[in-house]
Amino acid sequence: MSFDLEEMVPLRIVIRNAAGVPENAGNVALTITLPDGNTHAEASLTGTDGVYDYNYPSVQAGIHRARWIATGQNAGAFTDVFDVEPAEGAAFISLADQKKHLRKLTDEDDEALRWFIAAGCQVIEDRMGHVTPQTVVSDMPARWGVIVLPERPVISITSIVKLPGGDLVPPADAMAGTAGYTLKNSEGVLLLPAGGSDVRVTYRVGRTPLPQNFRLAGLDLIRHLWQGSQHNNGGGRPMLGDSDAIAASIKPYALPYRVSELLGLKRHQERDEPLVG
Repeated sequence: MSFDLEEMVPLRIVIRNAAGVPENAGNVALTITLPDGNTHAEASLTGTDGVYDYNYPSVQAGIHRARWIATGQNAGAFTDVFDVEPAEGAAFISLADQKKHLRKLTDEDDEALRWFIAAGCQVIEDRMGHVTPQTVVSDMPARWGVIVLPERPVISITSIVKLPGGDLVPPADAMAGTAGYTLKNSEGVLLLPAGGSDVRVTYRVGRTPLPQNFRLAGLDLIRHLWQGSQHNNGGGRPMLGDSDAIAASIKPYALPYRVSELLGLKRHQERDEPLVG
């Protein structure tokens, strides 16, 4: 399960005795390894009838590893992982909009649906570049006065500094006749004063406002992924033993042709695929 940055992450382990009955251990320690390699450790946790809970206040985005070690009575070990989503670069489809698109009136699937929203939006960003506006930093060689920023599309330049040293490179001003940088287009072509050093560029990427074809593509793709996970196009699960219905309803592709057309993508190989929904 994914959690938002700075959200409290609930962690739990159940210790059992040799008979399989929940029972406290002599001591239970928890070590959380953060994405940057640093650790957060709790040396001695308190449990009740073998159940140990710990709420971890997340401070970094990325994959975390939780390692529980029980010693003494009922000794054992357990390792799990959890993911923390960054504050920027989040999904560009809201939970409310997706539920309306799916005609879902209850909140029982909200947490699971949020994960599908994140996955579907990431599929589109992988193919089309950044969608949700966010700030990125790139260190680039600029000895020839022209660089192409690696993250696109580019909305604007926040700052450019020379490396090493950190001297600020200002934007060019044709009216005043001062030299500086010029962002040529959203593809990240950046002109810098000739003979410059390496630079660190802080810039905004994404699409604003959100193109409506991207919004519809996202809604349709997430619906396709969600309904496939539910085993049929109606969103419900076939009856137990209805293997033919399951096999017929699960579509063997992740990106429907309708979504590709909405995004302006061309397939290398045409296939006879039904529209989403």
